[in-house]
Amino acid sequence: MSPISAADIPSLSLLYKLRKLQPPSVAPVAGATPNHNDRIGLIKGDITTLAIDAIVNAANNSLLGGGGVDGAIHRAAGRGLIEECRTLNGCDTGDSKITNAYNLPSKKVIHTVGPIFDAIRPEKSEAKLKSCYKTSLELAARNGIKTIAFSAISTGIYGYPSLDASVAACETVKEFLDGENGSKMEKVVFVTFEEKDVRSYNMTLPRYFPPNSETSTEQKKASKAQEAEAEAKASQLPDVPTADPADQDHAQKKQKQ
Repeated sequence: MSPISAADIPSLSLLYKLRKLQPPSVAPVAGATPNHNDRIGLIKGDITTLAIDAIVNAANNSLLGGGGVDGAIHRAAGRGLIEECRTLNGCDTGDSKITNAYNLPSKKVIHTVGPIFDAIRPEKSEAKLKSCYKTSLELAARNGIKTIAFSAISTGIYGYPSLDASVAACETVKEFLDGENGSKMEKVVFVTFEEKDVRSYNMTLPRYFPPNSETSTEQKKASKAQEAEAEAKASQLPDVPTADPADQDHAQKKQKQ
């Protein structure tokens, strides 16, 4: 698969205009604005194909590779990545470390260790997960990284509920972009792969990064026009058959016999 540049990853602004992303079904969170929509990207696919400044690896404490996204990144990067990771002496849960990207199309890899979800103390898991996003973004800013992509951290074998994880991610990214180092980041990309993560981000992103009112109005007008067009086309179509066409074919063949 050809590498995908940051410019080729659709922003929320574009996704709203194309009606690929809908306005929030419930009220946006307090303080949510469309101010960052040009700098938030969303794509479903393989994070190892992104030719951007840094991709974030959902690593384990050893940083020596594992399953899922972690294993895919190590395989795509080649032996140089694990050799550098061996010099880092692991990483604490909620913290992040940076390496070169070797055979990957990105320039750097930021390794962050997500929490195993604790259903008894979910607030502890939430704090660690938010720390993954915060430390990754801070590390990126210190290293001159302007485009960064996150997979859905901890939602795989670590068992973090996808919707709750997307809330923690969006809240932390919004806080960073609103903060003093936010202007250093040109694009923050959320990469989804599994359908549960796709649904979760489609629900959560509009609550933290809603469309502007002009875009919402355009969407409503376009939606009404599409409905009218669909109704007009439907009136010209023949009635829906009440029997299965396959059954009718079978009956006709028997009559001929």
